[in-house]
Amino acid sequence: MSLGLGFCVLNAQATPPAAAPTSPSSAVAPPLAPPPPFTPSFAVEPPAASALDADAMARPLAQSEVKRMLINPFGEIDGLRLADGTIVKFPPHLADELLRIAQPGQTVRIVGRLDAPGIVKADAIINIATAQTVYDQPPAAGAARPLPPHLRAQKLQEQRVEGYIDKVLVDRRGEANGVILTDGSIARFSPDTVPVTLRPGEPFAAAGLGTRNGYGTSLEVISIGTRLSALQPLYNRAP
Repeated sequence: MSLGLGFCVLNAQATPPAAAPTSPSSAVAPPLAPPPPFTPSFAVEPPAASALDADAMARPLAQSEVKRMLINPFGEIDGLRLADGTIVKFPPHLADELLRIAQPGQTVRIVGRLDAPGIVKADAIINIATAQTVYDQPPAAGAARPLPPHLRAQKLQEQRVEGYIDKVLVDRRGEANGVILTDGSIARFSPDTVPVTLRPGEPFAAAGLGTRNGYGTSLEVISIGTRLSALQPLYNRAP
């Protein structure tokens, strides 16, 4: 009550007697417009497909025909090789969703981030002909938990590959961590284990543990060389 009285006294002193008293409400600023509704970020929930599709149409990171599906040593699809040479990385737990919207021979648009020259980590993959889209998302709540790596490794089998290097795979630091051969075979290794520089067109052979299935052969390298008859171990064996 004291605040309202003080306000009226101040207005009475500042306003000529002939003028009507100023209403306290007229001196109060109009209320601000309510804030816009909260929209979750892409990391929390993917935007509507139509919204991301429109953005991708404006600035595609990569767009080309799918040349082949890529697999990891466990035989799981974990990316794409595009006809323009781009390597697209995508989580293996979304392999089924990826297969539903993209197959070799179909053209896709990639929205994501550049991991290294020619290698993209995809946030979304869009089929140009059908507009179907698959987004990078964590496994669904309640999804079956994968086996620990040491138990999964028991399912791997000895694999051997030989041929010529088509593509050298690198990590974010630009260090080689694998190769794709001209026949599509994939050999992966830790960046600090191969003592020589690898280049496309050079002969390459390796033996290790991995998987061979309808999408090709992929292995984690244990020994390496330019031909299978002259392999050298990458790791020191226990005596």
